[in-house]
Amino acid sequence: MWQDPFTLIIALSKQGTASGQLYLDDGETFGHERGEFIWRSFDFSSTSKGGVLRSSDRASDQTEASDAVTPYDENNLWAKTISHVKVERIVVLGLKNKPHGVSVAGQGVEWSWEDGAAAGGKKEGGSSKLVIKNPGLGVVESWEVRIE
Repeated sequence: MWQDPFTLIIALSKQGTASGQLYLDDGETFGHERGEFIWRSFDFSSTSKGGVLRSSDRASDQTEASDAVTPYDENNLWAKTISHVKVERIVVLGLKNKPHGVSVAGQGVEWSWEDGAAAGGKKEGGSSKLVIKNPGLGVVESWEVRIE
């Protein structure tokens, strides 16, 4: 299943923010001890028009890394092996308003919207749901998604 595309689910806080991490290694060998892994950070911040979701290299911050893990090299063997693996869908729960558009690198991408409660609102029931479809993002890359 290591070649399957990913779905990221972003559940916003009352402040309209979210953060999380994704760690991947081959799950079979001790290659992680040689720096053969992926460690991504995801951060969502609200803007006046929507929000921005960013993916960045988490492992460059070695302050939280175990002493058993060597410094991360973004060109490691595992990163090269899974460089074709994509993020197939991003689900954002709890946005305040329906967006006017979603873009990656200035290009619009397909998305759908379901009305619901905002994360910071007082409305009861299920949260609003934005589904970004096939954004063309690699799981090992740094990228930014803009919601307007």
